[in-house]
Amino acid sequence: MVKLAILILRHMLSSGQLKISLPGKPDIVVTARNRGWRAGKGQHPDKGASTGAGIGIGISLPRPSALLALVLRPDPLIGEYYMRGELVLTEGSFEDFIAFLFQNTQSWRHSVIGAIYCQFWEIIGWFASLNPIGRSRRNVAHHYDLTDQLFDLFLDENRQYSRAYFRGTADTLDIAQKQKIARLAAKLHLQANMRVLDIGCGWGGLATALSKCANNLHITGITLSENQYAFFKKSIEENSLNKLLSVELQDYRKLGHRRFERIISVGMLEHVGKQNLNKFMATIDQHLADNGVAVIHSIGRNGPPCATSPWLMKYIFPGGYLPTLRQMMQAIERTTLKVTDIEIMRLHYAETLSHWRTRFEAHKDKLPEHYDEAFIRMWQFYLICSENYFRYAHGMVFQIQLARRQEDVPQTRDYIANEERRVLKLL
Repeated sequence: MVKLAILILRHMLSSGQLKISLPGKPDIVVTARNRGWRAGKGQHPDKGASTGAGIGIGISLPRPSALLALVLRPDPLIGEYYMRGELVLTEGSFEDFIAFLFQNTQSWRHSVIGAIYCQFWEIIGWFASLNPIGRSRRNVAHHYDLTDQLFDLFLDENRQYSRAYFRGTADTLDIAQKQKIARLAAKLHLQANMRVLDIGCGWGGLATALSKCANNLHITGITLSENQYAFFKKSIEENSLNKLLSVELQDYRKLGHRRFERIISVGMLEHVGKQNLNKFMATIDQHLADNGVAVIHSIGRNGPPCATSPWLMKYIFPGGYLPTLRQMMQAIERTTLKVTDIEIMRLHYAETLSHWRTRFEAHKDKLPEHYDEAFIRMWQFYLICSENYFRYAHGMVFQIQLARRQEDVPQTRDYIANEERRVLKLL
């Protein structure tokens, strides 16, 4: 069993060195074929793969069968073993370990076993991201109906659970999130007396901020999270914002015949599933007024389409799917809407996740007791893997602006910067 696992590992590692400790056996050292090795702090996975340098990692496992299982199904088993405390780091830092995984992900995917497993998971993942309305509610509850204490631990003051916008290294998370809001508001090109729909409104921080950007707006937020709905509704009532804001516990597919001059969706598209991209865009087409402008902000994937990580799908975002820009364009082309602006944002989410991870680590002791050690390890694994995905792998964020008529947004992009500066003074 161990010999088979080592044989497979030797053909899968493209960078670095792995030392494996098993009970009652001498340590096993597997070095990447024709690659160098160095100990110490992690480095850019792409750089390591191209230059031959790599990271030295040591792990211990509780039994030989666990090693073979990890080699055959590293995703989700590496995350699961780490959560349960069965995979223990003996050499290298946690950051080194995750960098090592990302250095070798592509070589595993292109190995015979990896290719077979990925093909199998593509089929399973297709069904897992179907997301009919009932399943969508359950999927949302799985993540977003966790307690307020958890999200307050690492999010900014406006509870923005999406990528911030960093203009410089000195920007704090709160400043960067306000800059994100200002950029979105600018692209919406808000005017007085407009009706605005926020699809996937979260805890209401974005909608509340947008209500300050023009006179007499009425912003309707919709969410499937009971926690977010209750939080936003309470905030509206406590701040006497009923004339400007409303929130509904509603699926985007059940909006009736209402139309809005502006539609925004931030961090929602990732949850609709591959099969519902066309439906999501058709919904925006249906509910956008004749003079309407919509802005879609979503995590996307560079490269060809790919099923969501099995570990992420199981523990963090069930039903989740990251579309490629090509898939988005194909869905948009089936509507009557025109693309008026596209912006690709690359490393901003990596920086956001780095801030979230630092905050989580600093305050995790404040979590209620029912968030046990396994949960804390799960959250740590989620945050650092996501950061690496954006920093070194295929993750990016796109903002797509859509209009029904060409003349409903200015001809040049100068208005975005001008409006950003104005909105930031209001936030």
